[in-house]
Amino acid sequence: MKRLAFTCVCWFALAAGCAQAQDRGVSYSTWNVSGNSVTLRFVLPVTEAQRLTGAEVPVLTITKLEDYLLQHLTVDSAGGDCPAIDQGFDLGRVDPLAVGPELYGFEIFYRCADPRQLVLRNSALFGGAPGHVNFARIQLRGQSVEQLFTAQHQQLALPDERAVPAAGFGAYLRLGFTHIMRSTDRWCFVLGLLLLVRRWREVGYLILALAAGYLLALLLSMTGWVLPRLTPLEAFMGFLVALLGAAVTQREAQHTKIAAVGWPTLLLLMVLALALLRSSAAVWALLGGAAFALGFLMLTRATGSRPLIWQGLVALFAFLDGFVLPAVQPPAQLPPGLQLRMLIGFDLGAVLFDALIVAVAVAAWQLLRSRRMALPQAALNDVCAAGLCGLGTFWLLSRLG
Repeated sequence: MKRLAFTCVCWFALAAGCAQAQDRGVSYSTWNVSGNSVTLRFVLPVTEAQRLTGAEVPVLTITKLEDYLLQHLTVDSAGGDCPAIDQGFDLGRVDPLAVGPELYGFEIFYRCADPRQLVLRNSALFGGAPGHVNFARIQLRGQSVEQLFTAQHQQLALPDERAVPAAGFGAYLRLGFTHIMRSTDRWCFVLGLLLLVRRWREVGYLILALAAGYLLALLLSMTGWVLPRLTPLEAFMGFLVALLGAAVTQREAQHTKIAAVGWPTLLLLMVLALALLRSSAAVWALLGGAAFALGFLMLTRATGSRPLIWQGLVALFAFLDGFVLPAVQPPAQLPPGLQLRMLIGFDLGAVLFDALIVAVAVAAWQLLRSRRMALPQAALNDVCAAGLCGLGTFWLLSRLG
């Protein structure tokens, strides 16, 4: 009982005090080169715009964005800098576009004195979000190719005579790899799973479950039947981290029934608090989470935490993470073949980094054992479970809000 109390104290302390900086995001651009002119259409989500400008009033946001984009979206050529031209009709150099709900769009015209040796530069949003990705389409000489601008790849030189190279499979592989590398919640979940491993062969089963979850998400994404939304998706990832922590606590605690109903009860209390604040969407999300958590924890208690139960949870984690890229693809209007290639590369990169995390953790554990270093196993599990519950609860609530 003391161990359970200690875990709960750590849980609430971490939930209240931990935060993770948001360093990711997406935007979209189309660069149309015609003669000595370059037409740029730049689209970004409203949330990205508000975070960048610090203004929630649309007029103020648009005004601040126009100046920002002129500084961070530029075109160079053999004749020097290609200036953005005034479009007339009191539009100025940046024309706001109507591109759909939850999106801001802008159009800029550049004119070059010499159209040879064109270089497109895009440094927008990377300063405050190193993990930001811009899905770019380059239209030149009747051809259209897809490229990616990232913090490490902020400029693209266009050949004068050859076709513009498209982003290769390796670019999408790196995109999935860095997606996991920059996601603290994914790290926590994958490493937390190792607390439940009792036999080494179960590590291989976990990797297979991850691959199966991503594959299922890929197949479902290509049908077009599911239109995922990134915000609730990310909130549920936090929920899974906390659920894993509660499951570890349940296995370690003597009073497993108390552990099985403790976290679902807390979620229900949060439901009551949010109901008073009239946040209906969050209320329904937490109600569903409480029901799922109670059912899962009672099932693991009844079955003695069989490996198949954990493999199902791992597959669910990978299945949801496999929808992260499809959730941000629609504004880019990609052809189906390119979408498939992008998703395969992204998912494969994510699985490879998950496997790398597991391999490094297992190797470190084996090294400690070989040197006969005694670790307080029970206390270590308690601290890890507390961290998972605290961080997961924080991510769940902050992302629902």
